[in-house]
Amino acid sequence: LEELAREIEQEKLHRFLLGARDEEARNAESLEALIRDNGGTPSDKVGPFAARVAALDSIRDRLNLMSRGQEWVARKAEEALAVAPPEGPIHDYLQAMANRHRAEVEWGRAEVIKLLSEDS
Repeated sequence: LEELAREIEQEKLHRFLLGARDEEARNAESLEALIRDNGGTPSDKVGPFAARVAALDSIRDRLNLMSRGQEWVARKAEEALAVAPPEGPIHDYLQAMANRHRAEVEWGRAEVIKLLSEDS
């Protein structure tokens, strides 16, 4: 997110990406705490998603892939909700995470549309 934000000239989108970066860091900390507090051990593994985004040529393509990634996270959080306790910190965290990612998807789509119309 930070690397992508450096390439963005639109101030509103730039701020959004940096805010999303900060939110992702907070999400990771909160998720790690929930895992530890419930007897688990968080993994250090990182998937290939960031490299896939960085490998794309255009900002538009990167933003589109990031939007699809947000949709994936929202879906996974919703799937986890189905097996999570019906209330409590895990449920609350997963619900908030799914809601945030769904909102970011919609905002991101609107920004990509604006970006596309500026390119035309």
